[in-house]
Amino acid sequence: MHLILQILLTIFTLSVPVHVNVMCIDDTFPRASKYHLIEKCHRSKLGIAAKANYTSLASCQKFGREKNALALNFSPPEVDGSEPVHYTCEVLKCSEVEGGLSLENDTRYDYYSIYARPIPNINASCIPTAGMYQLLQKNLNHSTAAQQCRNMSGVLADAASEQRTDALAQLLAGASVYAAHVYMTRNNGSDFYSANGNSLKCTTYRAWAPGHPRRYPDKFGCVVLTRRRMWQSVSCSKPYPALCELFPGGPYKKGTIFTSKEHENDFSSTIDNDSKFS
Repeated sequence: MHLILQILLTIFTLSVPVHVNVMCIDDTFPRASKYHLIEKCHRSKLGIAAKANYTSLASCQKFGREKNALALNFSPPEVDGSEPVHYTCEVLKCSEVEGGLSLENDTRYDYYSIYARPIPNINASCIPTAGMYQLLQKNLNHSTAAQQCRNMSGVLADAASEQRTDALAQLLAGASVYAAHVYMTRNNGSDFYSANGNSLKCTTYRAWAPGHPRRYPDKFGCVVLTRRRMWQSVSCSKPYPALCELFPGGPYKKGTIFTSKEHENDFSSTIDNDSKFS
């Protein structure tokens, strides 16, 4: 019996990567999975990740979480059926920002988002199904940049995966910014840690520029992402722009998505803002 247990333990050890003194968290950046009602009788025209027919809001929300949707349009059963809908549940790649430029009056639908309080700033950008981000173009040192992100209910962006590195680099390129602070720092040792507290030893992905990471952790303890999809280790005191990843949250305070009363009452000139987020 003792021999069998030893064999099983050996098989388990060989099949699971083990890092001594390293705690790895499966999830990436923490995300609230609750969809908050933003506006009744409104439908967002942002890009649809998936669509289906459900009679309950709970089922539509579950579908949204499965598709990593940031927002959704739901048509409740009690709506006027004079104008039928093809799909009662539309889950969206992105979330509306201040102004609700892609929202339109539609009595058949209600609009929900995981970004309800605060509503993302109009300058925020979306990485579809990943989250909402904001680029601070002013040059700041690492600690000041981190504080600025916290002030807008966010954190320096996590760039520890290939998907995030590529998407955030595209955001930088689109803004003609060469490099920006991201959440990747190291302690007095050589290990770097990402936004969820994971050591880079928890993943095999690396995007270090040639010659990086530099030696001397006390001098090069922070990281910037470049628009060339590379990481560079830098001094934490050196000023750069910053990429902030915004926290989802709620509940929604009615009317705050609209930047002005005039916009709230004028949906005849609704702008399809989906191209900004694709």
